[in-house]
Amino acid sequence: MVKAAMKMKMLSGPISKKALGFKVAKKSPGPKVIKGAAKKPKPRAAYERQAAKMTAEQFKKLQVGMDEKWPAPEYMQKVEKGRSHTCYRDETYMTITRWTADTKIQYRPHAKAPGSKSHTRYEKYSKARTVKEALKLGSWPADWCWDYERGFIRVVGGRLRDEPIDSSEADTQGLDEVDRVLARWFIREAARMLGISLKQLRDDQDAKDELLLRMKRKQAESKAIDILKERAETGRKLKEEEVFTVLCKWGYRKNVTRPNVTPEGSNFVFSDTLGLVSDRKGTIAPTKYTLAYPNVTKLVCDFMTENLPKDIPEFSFTGINVNKNYAGKRHRDGNNLGPSIIKAIGKFKGGKLNYYPNDDRSLELQDLPSSDKVSFDLKKNWALFDGRRAHEVDRFTGDRISLVYFTCPRNDRIDAKTRAAMLKCGFPLPTPKSTERNMSLMAAPSGYGKKDGKKTKESKYKAGGPKYRMWLPRKTI
Repeated sequence: MVKAAMKMKMLSGPISKKALGFKVAKKSPGPKVIKGAAKKPKPRAAYERQAAKMTAEQFKKLQVGMDEKWPAPEYMQKVEKGRSHTCYRDETYMTITRWTADTKIQYRPHAKAPGSKSHTRYEKYSKARTVKEALKLGSWPADWCWDYERGFIRVVGGRLRDEPIDSSEADTQGLDEVDRVLARWFIREAARMLGISLKQLRDDQDAKDELLLRMKRKQAESKAIDILKERAETGRKLKEEEVFTVLCKWGYRKNVTRPNVTPEGSNFVFSDTLGLVSDRKGTIAPTKYTLAYPNVTKLVCDFMTENLPKDIPEFSFTGINVNKNYAGKRHRDGNNLGPSIIKAIGKFKGGKLNYYPNDDRSLELQDLPSSDKVSFDLKKNWALFDGRRAHEVDRFTGDRISLVYFTCPRNDRIDAKTRAAMLKCGFPLPTPKSTERNMSLMAAPSGYGKKDGKKTKESKYKAGGPKYRMWLPRKTI
């Protein structure tokens, strides 16, 4: 539907006060127009030059050193060809649309030159100290985007929303003036960017979701770039809170393809896979966002490789499940090759991983003996386990993101170009030797005996040794 809609004419032009929900006085009807008579265009009122608040010389003096004190966002340094000056960046939209009436802001003093139309307006609304005041003083969301991208405005405190308000779904009657203006403005901007009508946008949830996901993921990518750049300059290790910050900015799709982990009463989970996956035809390829956001991918890859214990100097993997804020019910993973490594990060209580190390798949999930269960505190520890053995997550409160580093089968089928791109993103892809080394890290399950004559497949793991491992994160230096 989105492809067909993209062919439609894009919405253009400024968004009127009426479109944003403000009452506009009705104009009195003009004289009747006689059919066939030529319509005379109404002459446009001449622009009245507003008195400047300062001279050009005074303005120049006031600008000394201000660019350094009021820098533009770092993402604005990247030039995007073909983008007009009023076509704002995704990162900007995701910043501005989360502002509230209580968001505290600060404007750069005297940022716009005398003689321009915007000078007098800016001198007036730049006195605002909150978004609510800025709106009252005559600035609009488009002004906020323009000023933000040039470093003329910054947030210094106050409340921010976690998500933009979707006016096509939310009841805007109960919102305050700032929320209504931002919600209605953004939905029209979204329609304009997608090239579809407002009605089509309201009817096409997938189009809205994809747009918001893209915007959030670009924010995460921008933050990851900053972190990796600073890390490269200092040579230090990644910090767990940095990874959490990036993954909180990431846009997670509503994943309906994992019913085996979806908690009772839910229809989806917030879960994405970075790396290789297999489709229904057996084709092995990276998910489209793996290579589209390479710095997020590399950050998450490096986080694990930097925290391996001394007795596991290397661990190859092809994918990372990134799971946000759900407690996976008891399940077994389907086609993982060899062991996986897991860690949970965030600000949460509870959420331990319960694991059945001797599960040989001979019993039904509900029949597994509780005596075999071991619990991993993944907030404090990393763990190596076999995802094909039963595991589940305890309930928790707060924000929890789990990272599962795994290997998918038939990963040797990817072409040389894809392999090179994956290696650049930080994936230590498997070789026959590394796969053998991974398999040697843990022992086969002992099982619970046969049930109803059901036979189990012979394990590829060794007969003796540990059936899981846990270790503390390495200290950040």
